[in-house]
Amino acid sequence: MSERYPFIDSDAHVIEPPDMFEKYLEPKFRDRLPYAWAGYQGEPLAFGFELRIPAPGGGEYVMPFGRDPLTGKNAIDAHSHFASLEAGARITLPGQDEAYAEFARQGFPPEMYKVAMEQTGIDYMVVYPSVGLLATAVPNLEADRAAAYRRAYNNWLHDFCSATGGRVFGAASVDLRDAEEAAREARRCVKDFDFKAVHINPVPVCEHRLYDDFYEPLWNALEDLNVPLAIHTGTGTAADEMLYYYLPRLRTAQTTVAFTMGNMLACTALIMGGVLERHPKLKVVYLESGAGWVPFWLDRLAASVQGGFRGLEIPGLKLHPMDYFKRQCFISADPDDPGIPQVISYLGDDNIVTATDFGHPEGRHYAVAVKAMMELPGVSLESKKKIMWDNALRLYPIRP
Repeated sequence: MSERYPFIDSDAHVIEPPDMFEKYLEPKFRDRLPYAWAGYQGEPLAFGFELRIPAPGGGEYVMPFGRDPLTGKNAIDAHSHFASLEAGARITLPGQDEAYAEFARQGFPPEMYKVAMEQTGIDYMVVYPSVGLLATAVPNLEADRAAAYRRAYNNWLHDFCSATGGRVFGAASVDLRDAEEAAREARRCVKDFDFKAVHINPVPVCEHRLYDDFYEPLWNALEDLNVPLAIHTGTGTAADEMLYYYLPRLRTAQTTVAFTMGNMLACTALIMGGVLERHPKLKVVYLESGAGWVPFWLDRLAASVQGGFRGLEIPGLKLHPMDYFKRQCFISADPDDPGIPQVISYLGDDNIVTATDFGHPEGRHYAVAVKAMMELPGVSLESKKKIMWDNALRLYPIRP
């Protein structure tokens, strides 16, 4: 490539240090101090993380990434609400050593993010959690304690981003048990920390669902702040009961389903539940789920089974699901995602951004992300530029 094109990484990851909660959790909640570990170990490098959260009344929720559940019956015990998990192999993918050896040796400090960006041609990163994807996705966790866990992470993330030289931006994490508190935390993180998004794990953790009036304070806050709601799922959570009921022991399939179906379900809730109808300025980005599901799913939401409702009005909605998505939503696609041309054909090229997943095993190709996007067949150069830069600037309030 003789000409350089700017690139915004819409979904990279931090690797939280094991002493994060010890240093950042408010004293009031340290009687049940979580244990969190994430990182790369061994030869060759293998990635894994583990999160242990003390449960009310004793015991703990154990959520180790890269380990299989037992049977569907025992994975989420109906009486104890604990996740029962057995040890298994950690994730090792080809090329991890070359991609991350030096980062892993240093513990993925903020200074190394600047190095990675300078070496790869990435201009900005928006970063999301690792163990934080699971930190409050547990049943029966008290709302005030769950919110405190999120504040601890957000405070740590602010210090992390402050040390990166102004090119790495945080996405605030909020818990879904208390919408008023989530709205307050969103305002704090955007106004005080200059975070560029607010992240949720959409797995239900209480009796409320995303389309309930309960969450109106959070949607109102995000509209006022002009930052997107970022849907980023996780896998291995003690709250995702359906996943283990349908797919016990199928670890790889669980990960695929948790990320893709999790985003599809969240998309359904926000569109069909009328959230985007009521909040026309609310922006939403769906992360780490591929692009190809978007055309199929939006058409199917309107058409229903066998296309029986195609062309009919949807009760409570004034627009077709596709129109809500075009107006308010973005899909984050892999740089080499073959689904991108399908999305452009169906929606146009204004609703696609791209990301490397830097920090995680799947993101080991971050160094060639720009090249992969530029070489993607079936997509015009103009569209590629929009996906790498223009669309991300409309999604995230980044001021170059």
